[in-house]
Amino acid sequence: MLLHIDEETILDLVTLISGENGEKIVRFLLKKPGITDEELSQLTHLDIKEVRKILHKLNESGILYYDLAREKDTGHRIFKWYISQEQAIGFILTNMRKILDRLEERLEYEKNHQFYWCGTQGCRKLPFEEAMDHLFKCPTCRKPLQLIDNEQTIRALEEKINEVKRHLEQLSKVKKIEETEKPEAKAPSKQKESSKTTKTKTATTVKK
Repeated sequence: MLLHIDEETILDLVTLISGENGEKIVRFLLKKPGITDEELSQLTHLDIKEVRKILHKLNESGILYYDLAREKDTGHRIFKWYISQEQAIGFILTNMRKILDRLEERLEYEKNHQFYWCGTQGCRKLPFEEAMDHLFKCPTCRKPLQLIDNEQTIRALEEKINEVKRHLEQLSKVKKIEETEKPEAKAPSKQKESSKTTKTKTATTVKK
């Protein structure tokens, strides 16, 4: 049985990519996979152009994919939308690795520098070299700069790094299981499009 990331994680990811309207759309897709852009427009009360824009943005990110069908009588194209668990996990892994790199760089910077601060909220702390350039006076409020202890910041960064690493390890295991249990893809049959409804499943890859 395949493991899946929870719905709230998917919704957080979608909100990050496409905002609150994207979250509205995906909430309905979680409840009813395979509904069309027209149906989503009616359910969310969003303009059809906005819905299609968000759907294609999430498709480009690899979070969604669609089945393309054609109406028997009119030949009108119908897009039925689905959530791609595997691609969502890949997207999360890629971005979590980027976050981890930035956190580790920040931790290294904090460990290798002394910082000075005036104590005024809204004023930034300065590394030793910059504080010296300003003669140890805050460039914003002109108050004297004092050496501060950044051990609390270092501990917070270390805790966050460990947390991200734990999540990465868990998601990596999920992805490996899904890749192991994924059935082999069958070669698509080459048939000409007829007046009957035809379907073509499309899935995008995660952009890094």
